Amino acid sequence: MDKNKFRILFKQHLAGTLDEHERKELDRYMSLLDEADFSEVVDELVELEENRDFEKELVFQGILNRMDEKDKSTTASVPRLRKMHLLQFGKVAAVLLVSGLLGLVAYQIFDVRQHTETVISMQKAVATGEIELPQEDALITLADGKQMSLDEIKEDTIHYKGLAITRLDDGTIVMKQNREAHFFRADEKHHFVAPKGVSLRLMLPDASIVYLNSNSSMQVYVSFGKKQRQVALSGEAFFEVAHNKELPFVVHAKNTEVSVLGTKFNISAYDEDRQVETTLLSGSVEVGADQNRLRIKPGQQAVVHASNTIQLRKNVDMDNVLAWRDGYFRFKDESIRTIMANLAKWYPIEGVEFKAGSSDQFTGSIKRSKKLKDVLESIEQVSDLRFDIQEGRVIVMK
Repeated sequence: MDKNKFRILFKQHLAGTLDEHERKELDRYMSLLDEADFSEVVDELVELEENRDFEKELVFQGILNRMDEKDKSTTASVPRLRKMHLLQFGKVAAVLLVSGLLGLVAYQIFDVRQHTETVISMQKAVATGEIELPQEDALITLADGKQMSLDEIKEDTIHYKGLAITRLDDGTIVMKQNREAHFFRADEKHHFVAPKGVSLRLMLPDASIVYLNSNSSMQVYVSFGKKQRQVALSGEAFFEVAHNKELPFVVHAKNTEVSVLGTKFNISAYDEDRQVETTLLSGSVEVGADQNRLRIKPGQQAVVHASNTIQLRKNVDMDNVLAWRDGYFRFKDESIRTIMANLAKWYPIEGVEFKAGSSDQFTGSIKRSKKLKDVLESIEQVSDLRFDIQEGRVIVMK
């Protein structure tokens, strides 16, 4: 296959300048193309902004639709059906869906002798109830017990016992403290909480930035920036640590201690998860658990298990890891059980009941929505699963 020729044709397709002969030639190349080559060309030729995975699917599906123009459903006695093209990479077929602003891919294992087309029903989710994001705001509890929500911190700076707390136009909470003030004990902590459905961006006294994910909290020691830089995390956060070789920045999360001088990294340490995952974007960090220590490089992830053993993962997909910071759910070959566990960190789901299993593996991106129903509907459209919401519980069925 002449990849250079394919690039030229694909670029013409994007510009809308293909003639009939060139379109047939592009169709022939597409039938020979594998997923890796396609992603490489899209990255090279298409300017992608917020949601790279979804945009690739959108471009790919547009070409497939042209290839499959003559194959349309004409049945009028059943609900509206859409025929999707199955791309067979070995024994794996990818079902591509474009629905409004949602993009999702469901992977299923097929026998190579099966047909390469399928019909998917576009029914709506069953919703006897609804789960929406609560109208809660991020909460700050100072070391002496005083509480305030972000609603209280708007235009003016709040001064309290040597602290100065300001809310910037982009929503960032800036915390500064008077080094000479001694209103709190050095071992006390200020507590920042992001409830479900809320993300918090915080600037610490040393100018480090912390993005706190939904259903997460962080404790900052009163003496932070004086003799030490230590915080305690429950949940997930992305850190942009200001460099200071004299005072290492230390994050305590469950049984894990992460120490850095100045770098960017993500830590996921939810109580319901069995492990703590530290993923490095740039610089260097040291991850410790009991007597075990591991220094990781950019693109690597250290996984600390309950036994205090540390596992190293290389070439981690940073887009997936940081999707939450960008306002998306992103999945890569994830089961419905894993997806529901992740959704429960954003939505106030009381519980999940599985009345039906599924071997589908889902890959794709979905923008975070205020309504859980919107996300469940997009999953329904690429699988045979159905969801029923009853009194805060989600029932998964077929």
